[in-house]
Amino acid sequence: MSDMNPSPPAPRLVSAGMVDKWSHLLPGPERSAFVGACTEAGADDGRLQPILARYFSTWKTSLMDDDMSRLQMLATCVQIRDFVKVICLEDEYDEFEETSPSESSVIWPRHENGQVAAEAIGVGRLKTMLAAQQLHPDRLEIRDKRNYRVHSNPEIAANLARIILDGSDLAVTAFILRKESPMTTIIAAELSAEHQGQGKGFSILRKADLRLNQNLNSYWADQILLHAPALKELSLSFWQPRNISYTLPIIVDGIPWPALEKLELSTARLSAASIMTMLSNSKQSLTGISFHLMTLGNDSAWAELLSRIGNEFPHLTSFKLTNLSEGSTISFLDLDKDPVVIEPYKTGLKLVRRNPVGHPKRIPGVVYEGPNADHLLRIVAGCAVAVPR
Repeated sequence: MSDMNPSPPAPRLVSAGMVDKWSHLLPGPERSAFVGACTEAGADDGRLQPILARYFSTWKTSLMDDDMSRLQMLATCVQIRDFVKVICLEDEYDEFEETSPSESSVIWPRHENGQVAAEAIGVGRLKTMLAAQQLHPDRLEIRDKRNYRVHSNPEIAANLARIILDGSDLAVTAFILRKESPMTTIIAAELSAEHQGQGKGFSILRKADLRLNQNLNSYWADQILLHAPALKELSLSFWQPRNISYTLPIIVDGIPWPALEKLELSTARLSAASIMTMLSNSKQSLTGISFHLMTLGNDSAWAELLSRIGNEFPHLTSFKLTNLSEGSTISFLDLDKDPVVIEPYKTGLKLVRRNPVGHPKRIPGVVYEGPNADHLLRIVAGCAVAVPR
């Protein structure tokens, strides 16, 4: 009689020689700890899986020298390469170091305008690995680090990402270009491994967080706004180079703005008309709106703009208003004068109160998530008052 409950297959055993081979994929300082962890786990492949994930899931590389050699070995190591979920590109530049880097530091070469000299490091080889699907990362991240004398320029920093994405045949589902600090820019692409190699590019992109150089006439704005038909969540912030003392205009006309579900705008000066242009195709789709450190220009008023958004976007479920201005700072202090009006929204409502010494009490921020957000926004709009700084 045959056995109705056969024993599970015997676990695959991993030799000490194989573990030693894998250890040489890692940076020198990590090798002995890796071998020790594997030895403690024994030769059982199942017990080694979490150890391999811990050491290989996030792969940091400068694409130079020993880093590049180990990445090439990793790409051909079938047993290990699929553990890599995040590829993080960065050099050893210390943004807080006031002296020149040491000779042993691995520092990216740069052109005169500050762009990383991609042709001088292993960018071409990384693109070949990605295009050949030897690596299937869920996220590709670049950390561009400068110092206090030379602040990182987001769009110059992002040129390295542009070169890598162009020709690697990746499928980008979310894209981030933002400043982590004045000296460091983070560029990250969330990827769909299942769509890799299918020519998707930005066509399935749903979320973008962009910090742009005070205008929308840029490569990334073009890619996101013109070549990402699936885009639903957009966060835009703007910065201005220190050597420009005047405020550059942000031109929003002539752009086919997508039907968004969420829009976040921060650190910019825009007119109410420009903001409504951005929202022109989102009246039936918008569920969330956020304004932070925003100034309205061209004699626009926040009370009028917020009221209009509350009237024209019936599907709102959340809004966030913080540190707004129209020449003078906006306060929503009247929300405290009649608590009965906002009582139905109390569960999802947060008021940011400020009571600085020697200055009037203010409410510079209102955050809400919940039902009837459009109605509450109209109430909030009626309480928006410009107060002296």
